[in-house]
Amino acid sequence: MPKIVYDEDIFQAVIRVINERGYNGATTKQMAKAAGVSEVTLFRKYGSIAQLVKLAIRAIADQMDFESIKQYSGDVFNDLLRVVHRYQNLAAQYGQFLSVLIPEMHRHPELVEALDRPMVRMIPIGQLLARYQEEGVLRSEPPLHAVAALLGPLVYFAMIRGTVYAEQIPPIDLEQHVARFLDGRRL
Repeated sequence: MPKIVYDEDIFQAVIRVINERGYNGATTKQMAKAAGVSEVTLFRKYGSIAQLVKLAIRAIADQMDFESIKQYSGDVFNDLLRVVHRYQNLAAQYGQFLSVLIPEMHRHPELVEALDRPMVRMIPIGQLLARYQEEGVLRSEPPLHAVAALLGPLVYFAMIRGTVYAEQIPPIDLEQHVARFLDGRRL
């Protein structure tokens, strides 16, 4: 009976190998070994390393559960706190993976479209912020700029986490972060 191959197991193996070796240093042989499958299985089911990376990033983006976090309640602080909590959890899990890949994208154009799904996932957060802007709760600015200002520090801290500087940076207080974000944007 053939072994059942679970996408999530494959994607976690891809993430581990990329984290350890970088995109240029990763091979399908290493990924297959980390996943406990044959290299032929990887090629048949997923194709190239670039395709594996795209699918892994898509799986990460799909975990964000934007349907629940983009819900409007009329309480801007709690709505944004819900967003940053969920994003922080994913950034803590996958920040190193993305920090390894993003610098590689200019050398590997085949990876650029891997960010399509995460970017599409940012749009509902921008729409939530735009609604508060329309209601006069927040000052007007391009919604995706506001999303970058809200989530950018979380990305930064997730990327630093895997470096020698991690010990020098205290954990981010998400409530304080949202409060400061709002202090600079409330009308």
